[in-house]
Amino acid sequence: MLDRLTSVDFALSIEGAVSHLVDLDGMFDWSKSPAANLESVVSELDRAEWSDRTVGISLLFPKSVHGGDLLFHQGRTSISLVIEINRKTLPGSQFCDFGWYLNRIIPILEPMGLVGVEAQDSL
Repeated sequence: MLDRLTSVDFALSIEGAVSHLVDLDGMFDWSKSPAANLESVVSELDRAEWSDRTVGISLLFPKSVHGGDLLFHQGRTSISLVIEINRKTLPGSQFCDFGWYLNRIIPILEPMGLVGVEAQDSL
């Protein structure tokens, strides 16, 4: 999935760093690595021994400053995108512009087997 996202210009490094997670204890302690280490970070997240753990990586949407944390949950049958990097809101509102995000990511994920989408915003 990360290969597909980067092939359409999603950025996995932000300001020269890759923010990533292997959640070992439910505390979601994120780490940062230099962007030059992206390949080794992705390899680490993909290790079979982490299939029972949540792993994640931060990303930016193509040609934008908006992004979030992409989480691959235990068993790898579901993912979450926690939108928190320069969150795009609806004009004149404090609520997230989910349409902006969904219009950009669903066409990429649907051919990969996407079967459902949930969106939630809370203040």
